Amino acid sequence: MKKNTLAIGIVAVLGIAYVGTSWYTGNMIENNIDNQLIQITNKINQTQDNFTFNIIKSNYEKNIFSTKLHLTVTASLQNAINEDAQPKTIFDDDVTIHHGPFPIAALAKGSFAPQMAWLEYEMSEQTNPTLWKLAGNQPFITGHAGVSYGEYITVKLASKSIKATQDEIPAFDGILELGEGHYTINSHTTGSDISTKVEVDKISFTYPTSFKSKSVSVVINKLVMDQKNILNDVTNTVDGSFLSSVDSIIYGQQNLGNGSIDIDFKGLDKHLFSNQLEIGYPDSDYTNPKHSINFSLNKLNWHNPAGDINLNLMFSMSDIDSTAIDEADYDKIDSLKLKLEAPFDVLAYTSAQFENPNSNEVTPEQIVKANQNLQMMSAFFISNFQFLTSSNGETKGIYSDVSLTKDSNEVNVNGRKVTKEEFFEQL
Repeated sequence: MKKNTLAIGIVAVLGIAYVGTSWYTGNMIENNIDNQLIQITNKINQTQDNFTFNIIKSNYEKNIFSTKLHLTVTASLQNAINEDAQPKTIFDDDVTIHHGPFPIAALAKGSFAPQMAWLEYEMSEQTNPTLWKLAGNQPFITGHAGVSYGEYITVKLASKSIKATQDEIPAFDGILELGEGHYTINSHTTGSDISTKVEVDKISFTYPTSFKSKSVSVVINKLVMDQKNILNDVTNTVDGSFLSSVDSIIYGQQNLGNGSIDIDFKGLDKHLFSNQLEIGYPDSDYTNPKHSINFSLNKLNWHNPAGDINLNLMFSMSDIDSTAIDEADYDKIDSLKLKLEAPFDVLAYTSAQFENPNSNEVTPEQIVKANQNLQMMSAFFISNFQFLTSSNGETKGIYSDVSLTKDSNEVNVNGRKVTKEEFFEQL
């Protein structure tokens, strides 16, 4: 009997503690939500200079385990006049925030880490009746966002597949199809580091080429993008990476192939990622501390039945103190490596595909014709850039193999050596 009483007592204490923690967390959210919305608004407005966004909170209702409120997001076109200057509503819906430490809604999604807040969202019919209808009379976008007690945000969204014509979306002169999409964003609430991942099963756009010819469609299958940015407040620079790939691109009936890109970078000026200076850094007072830049295009590849096009670039500089690089900065280059391989056979195959989109395959004659045209057009282009050559010794195409280091006054350019002064003068 005593054991049962003890067990009941422990459960009661845990229950009271959970309720108390949830209520306390609700108070934390209430006390900080206005400041957080201001920060989010500022961040959005600082990353672009075309629109001014505004987020308005209303109908705030706090309960023990959740808080309900209404959010309205508007966007105004900057430097607009008359009707274009009026704010346009892009989000106007109710939102429920579930309080931590272990929101039931989060547990239901398989998230067992402590969460200060958990928000679930489904786009309503009232928010966008057109998208609701196109998604099969269900929410076009669903998802959730979690905020840890360390103020780390994770947002996961999913979108339904839709097919729209000009009747539904007047801005499109054709047919737009979007496959299912998945979008993940991770960041500290300060915005000091952001990682995003986008996965879309299919993007298709069909448009008429003329009144007399057949319509042509462009289909991108399995688009994936993964980007990470980490802000260094000391040097006002950003370190990060970018990965992207497509399984295939279909143009008409032609499969153009598949491709991928892989980039790493360190020390890039943060204003390359923002069109406006941060609040507190007016133009006249802003200075950028000296720093180093490292940029690596690890891989840029395109593959089709004729072969591959590849591009690699590695670049590093020291003691950079501005966003612009001029001739005086060339001595600051620590290393540069460039390698380009673009055989004419591969380029010609793609060119022939573009010229014959409504055929299943290209013929050898079409490829030969495209190859001849490419060689004639590229001859003048290659002759004007010393770092390009029309052969790698085995096959014809557009090639480049360049390397330089800081401790040498010579640059290796396609198997020969030139001075740095000559190399940069002819760029």
